[in-house]
Amino acid sequence: MADPAPTPAATGNIYDLGYRSYDGPRLGRRHASRALYVSSLRSVFGIGRGGRAKVAPFVLAALTLLPALVSVGFDVLLSQTFGREDGPGGPGGPIESPIQYSTYLGLSTTLLILFCAAQAPELVGRDQRHRVLVLYFSRALERADYVLAKVGALATALVIVFAVPLAVMFAGSVLVARDVAAEFIVQVPRVAPAFVVAPVMALVLGGLSLAVASMTPRRAYATAGIIAVFIIPPIVIATVQEVARGDLARYIVLAGAGQILDGVNAFLFGRTPGDDMVRTAALPGPLYVGAAAIVIAAALVILLRRYQRIDA
Repeated sequence: MADPAPTPAATGNIYDLGYRSYDGPRLGRRHASRALYVSSLRSVFGIGRGGRAKVAPFVLAALTLLPALVSVGFDVLLSQTFGREDGPGGPGGPIESPIQYSTYLGLSTTLLILFCAAQAPELVGRDQRHRVLVLYFSRALERADYVLAKVGALATALVIVFAVPLAVMFAGSVLVARDVAAEFIVQVPRVAPAFVVAPVMALVLGGLSLAVASMTPRRAYATAGIIAVFIIPPIVIATVQEVARGDLARYIVLAGAGQILDGVNAFLFGRTPGDDMVRTAALPGPLYVGAAAIVIAAALVILLRRYQRIDA
């Protein structure tokens, strides 16, 4: 029999598809950090994602705005009924809403904590779950840049949620007055301390929330941990103040983030603290400012160490 025809050897083809290395501008570390910050800020409010991602941030933001709308309605009602100059307080006695700039932090702290508990796990937990940290850290972005971008994004979102109601109250108070220019001059020094209170509040709440959320990729665990960080210390403070005496009963109030913020708010606005435990402690205002600075620094250190050690 004749030998079968030899099988042709496998061959391959080379196609020139025109692949070239990137020779455009390289924007570097600063641009990468800014892009991550903007992307994270959009993510806090669910922008660019599905409708379900927008429910929690916008509902909580709307609830935070509600007291401001009530305050404006109160101003409009009294202005139309009594006038701003001659009201129940007598001629020349100004009529003011019980909801003030100085009390707004106390009214909204719980909602701001819930905002952090809902959104902080989204900021850092999703990156761990989907294992994209290696992509972030493989190029110009440093781990410290990642931490600062995430903290900055959540802090900015908290400032927005807190500042918008104050802006609504400010505009309402000015616009319902008979003399708009004079009322503007009156309202500016009243709202001015909020320019300090807002970033301090945002960095304390946002920093602590991200420090807790960074410890686990599981959203449920992170949310529970954040709530516990803000709920448990006031219980401990109240217990210690009941059973202890002396300096311990006074300085233990600095263990609670909410109590620290109430002390900072009272000090900057020059008013009596709204929290009973803070009033009982009767600590000097600058001490609360220093405690807030320590909390912010500690949260940043925890985050930096966490992302230095985390397996990307």
